[in-house]
Amino acid sequence: MRKTFIRSILSVTLLATLAGKAHAQIGLSKEYVEPPGWSIGTSVGLLDLWSDVGTKSILDHYGNSAYWNKPHFMGGLFVRYSAHPSFAFRIGGYYGTLYANDIWNKQKAEQAESIEDDSYQRYLRNLSIRANTWEGSLLFEIAPFRFNPESAGAMRRFQPLLLLGVGAMHFKPQAEYIDRNKVNRGYVDLYELHVEGDGFPKQAYGDAPDKYELWQVVVPMGLGVRWDIGRRLSLGVEWLYRYTFTDYLDNVSGKYMDPAVYNANLPADKAFLANEMQDKTWLINHNLPAHSKDEYRGNPDNKDGYSTFGLTFIFKVPSKKDPWWY
Repeated sequence: MRKTFIRSILSVTLLATLAGKAHAQIGLSKEYVEPPGWSIGTSVGLLDLWSDVGTKSILDHYGNSAYWNKPHFMGGLFVRYSAHPSFAFRIGGYYGTLYANDIWNKQKAEQAESIEDDSYQRYLRNLSIRANTWEGSLLFEIAPFRFNPESAGAMRRFQPLLLLGVGAMHFKPQAEYIDRNKVNRGYVDLYELHVEGDGFPKQAYGDAPDKYELWQVVVPMGLGVRWDIGRRLSLGVEWLYRYTFTDYLDNVSGKYMDPAVYNANLPADKAFLANEMQDKTWLINHNLPAHSKDEYRGNPDNKDGYSTFGLTFIFKVPSKKDPWWY
């Protein structure tokens, strides 16, 4: 009897010890499983415009010193709700400046074997663009390793993310004006100059494109990783590309215009500026004639887009609500 009692006490003690260790391990791991509820966050990163202006390839874009002399950024705030460790959505507002410049092709243009080389033609075109940009978006986060919140992968602090959403952005394209004497310079708004005849009456210019809108729908998509610093804090790195439905983020898409069309449809001061802004090759080479009307300035078949690469910081608002999956 006594031996049986002792064995029973030892067995209960052993089981209690094992259960306590298991409970402690589970509790520790669950510190890093996404809790349900709200959080607030901020993000900031490099902002890059992918359009007709600038370089053709990603390597050329990031591989030239002129780009790094003047990088541009986007930053913003968002609120976030987690319904499950593997799924959350966020609503945010962001601000930045889109920028691209054909001068980024200079080094490659100097090495070109022919004047027909794409980098040479872009450099010779000599266009640039900047656009102050506001964006509002609804973004969905998916953490694939946390579909099963009790799996070993779900317990890890470090998690990959898939990102997809929808949003709207507002932009205002500008470009630098330099007079023929290279004395006066400054940025001018391009939207009201109708540089490619956008919005002109069809009878004035048969191929006139429709006037584009300064508000555009965007579809953000991308990848990221997040590290849970603790139960309340997370640090992430994300790359997000925004697909758009316009080719006019850089105000370049179609053809060079006949200056007479500007004179017939714009006040004299705007007609002068529109003609100066549509063709800036003379700044590179004074001996070259202006581009002929109906030559292409850009490629209307490719829509513009933009991307961000940067950091996110998230603070999870304390909640007394117990996760249903615990």
